[in-house]
Amino acid sequence: MNSRPSPKLKLLSHFAEVAKALAHPVRLELLEALAQGERNVESLAQACGQPIANTSHHLKVLRLSGLAASRKEGLQVIYSLADDAIPGVIASIRGLAQRQSVE
Repeated sequence: MNSRPSPKLKLLSHFAEVAKALAHPVRLELLEALAQGERNVESLAQACGQPIANTSHHLKVLRLSGLAASRKEGLQVIYSLADDAIPGVIASIRGLAQRQSVE
């Protein structure tokens, strides 16, 4: 018996991690803010009306799931979207939610 997960199961596991990262309204708001361009933690916290510590935690979740990327610029950490397809994914999910809420 092979104890290693199949490539399909690995992909589905990562998909589940990405979906879990998307399953929080603050993280969705952060991704929308990042779709407008790179920003530091303080700017993102202000844009989302969240404390810096909470914003930092949510950004870590997004980074670990592969949705956000970060780089150091001096003492600041600058965040960006990890993939240009992310705004389209969020728009699709939003459209689905809007269609379901009308029904």
